[in-house]
Amino acid sequence: MLALGGCHSEAPPAVETAAAVAPTVEDDVIATVRGDKITRRDLEPVLEEGYGLNVLMTLVQLDLAEQEAAKQGVVVTPADVASERDITMNNLVRSIQEMDSSGQPTTEPTDNLSSDQQEQLLDQLLQQQHVSRAEFNVILQVNAYLRKLAEPKVNAKLTDDAVRQQFNVMYGEKVIVHYIVCNNMSEAGQVRRDLSGGKSFDEVARARSLDRRTAYTGGELPPFTLQDNRFPPEFKQVSFGLKKGEVSDPVQIARFIYIIKLIDRIPPAHARFEDYRDSVRKELYESTVQAAMKVMRDNLGRMALDSLNVRDPILARQWADKMNQKNGQIKDADQLREELDRQHAPATVPSTQGSEHSWPISPSAPAAGAVR
Repeated sequence: MLALGGCHSEAPPAVETAAAVAPTVEDDVIATVRGDKITRRDLEPVLEEGYGLNVLMTLVQLDLAEQEAAKQGVVVTPADVASERDITMNNLVRSIQEMDSSGQPTTEPTDNLSSDQQEQLLDQLLQQQHVSRAEFNVILQVNAYLRKLAEPKVNAKLTDDAVRQQFNVMYGEKVIVHYIVCNNMSEAGQVRRDLSGGKSFDEVARARSLDRRTAYTGGELPPFTLQDNRFPPEFKQVSFGLKKGEVSDPVQIARFIYIIKLIDRIPPAHARFEDYRDSVRKELYESTVQAAMKVMRDNLGRMALDSLNVRDPILARQWADKMNQKNGQIKDADQLREELDRQHAPATVPSTQGSEHSWPISPSAPAAGAVR
């Protein structure tokens, strides 16, 4: 397995010998300027203060990923790391394609970039993210481990039905939905009682929906795809998860409650599943692996929160500050949850936090963008 020096607690201690010579101040000099010496001891605290904790957390992720791989008998080779770099570079090149409003590419993939041009793209990305090449190489090792751990689970889920569903997403299957907007769960409960009592969805929408612009048409929205960025991700996920004629449970998005009914599905046009099966399977495989890797990466972060013991004074202070900030975020989330409970607004989909958005939406005034 791959290893980074200094990253493993089980590494044997250095053995002192009579021939060992203590480093001198002169050995510690890394630069001189007009006769003055700048030593490694001058440089290290500044680097540690500025970048130490981020690099430490990356090394911790690598160590935890190696531990998990060892438990499962997974071995990562240098070839696996090289393959992960190739995948990363391919994804980076693809990311510079222009996209239309539905998320579909409007230009051909840029496969003819030279290796020098690809490296320039990587340099730009690393500079934007404030990540060094050395740290990037460690991240690649972490990702190689996560990919090897994720692949067996992903392969088991990559069924023909899943590939066909992904084809519909990529090539424009649309849904037509009607929806009802409520202020809180009490209002949503009354909507459900009306529906259970035999009233039609359109009738209840006209009587009770807060969005008066769509209420008169029974809450009808224009057809949209899963890639349509006018609608929040939660709204699209619920809509595409329904069967024709099915009505959703109440769903909280931002500060409103939504009840959605799937009216119809419009199949994709100008594309045959048989022609795109292999490319869609490849796309679905990679996106599913990436999602699984993200879940595992989050789990590694939680493991670090529970078990990391930082001994270096500078890094220990940074770690304590990070933990305090984390605890503050948890407290804020608990306060938000209590406030939602007071408003009788539990959600079947996690609520979206952030700035106000132009919801409720309607055909005449679609939302400007997806809730982030």
